[in-house]
Amino acid sequence: MNPPRQTTAIVFPEPGTIELRRLDLPEPAPSDIIVQVARTGVSTGTELRVLSACYVKPDAFPLVPGYCAVGTVTWTGPEARGFRVGDRVSCRNPRPLPGIGCSWGGQCAWHVARTVGEDAAILLPEGEWDDYALAEVAAISHRGAIAADPRPGETAVVVGQGLIGAASTAWLAAAGCRVVAVDREPGRLANAARWGAMATVVAGAPDTAERILALTGGGADIVVESSGTTPGFHLARRLTRSLPHRARSEWDVPDLAAAPRWARLVLQANYIEEVSANPFAMTPGEGTVFLSPMDRGIADRLRTVAAIRAGRFPGRALVQRVVPVAEAPAAYRRLIENPAEAFSLAFDWTGAE
Repeated sequence: MNPPRQTTAIVFPEPGTIELRRLDLPEPAPSDIIVQVARTGVSTGTELRVLSACYVKPDAFPLVPGYCAVGTVTWTGPEARGFRVGDRVSCRNPRPLPGIGCSWGGQCAWHVARTVGEDAAILLPEGEWDDYALAEVAAISHRGAIAADPRPGETAVVVGQGLIGAASTAWLAAAGCRVVAVDREPGRLANAARWGAMATVVAGAPDTAERILALTGGGADIVVESSGTTPGFHLARRLTRSLPHRARSEWDVPDLAAAPRWARLVLQANYIEEVSANPFAMTPGEGTVFLSPMDRGIADRLRTVAAIRAGRFPGRALVQRVVPVAEAPAAYRRLIENPAEAFSLAFDWTGAE
């Protein structure tokens, strides 16, 4: 099959508007592959912030959004080692389309994908496309979860139940943690309960923090902040259990080698506004490790795919709705207008050229 020259793509022409366009594909490098896309996942938090120009400047428009897709290899370059026509793959950050802005550029019918480096495509097992449509998003949460080194029986709180938070809840529950899920939307909390949260708390009440502390026995071993909001950050920082100094006849600093593990605060969100905090006032005594994992690597992506295949992670359950790509403008508007109901989205590119 000869490589295609053009692709249909979702384009944000300006802030707040969505349309479909035909665009040229870039020239593939010798080590590249070309992928006919079956599904693209929408990272709802990231893409809606791109659409509203929160993550990009107004002069970045028009642009192609999106960074996760699954599909079939239709062409391999002469130096694309280990990949074959007909392979099923998961792609991230394809080569940018010429002549238009790129906010990762994944929402298109064809990808010119790399086979080397951190942006390389990875092979998928047999299965339904919807099982893996959001695997790239889930891999970001996987990196945050393993960074916290969860142990069976530990208590975890996940603040924010968008896609990153929902996947974090599922990973920590799968690791054997007792997870409390927090969000403003009851519908999202219902999902969290299905994916293993032992308890859920609606954020925003005056006693939200006290309720969570009661559920965790005074503080959690792991707190994941995935709301990307200033109130979410300040709530999360109140929820870690601490390892206080012991007051005896004089100030006594415990030996860390013999002390219990410190609590971990995982920052799994990008913040539109600056967040100000005094780290020395954030916990009573000592005992919090701050973790800020960035993105996901090849190993995180492969482990996520393996967990989905083995049934250890609910890949398909993350996909609330699959819609034909022709309905993309209306689908994005539903995400904006109905955050309580429209949790996640994947586009079906069947028949798109």
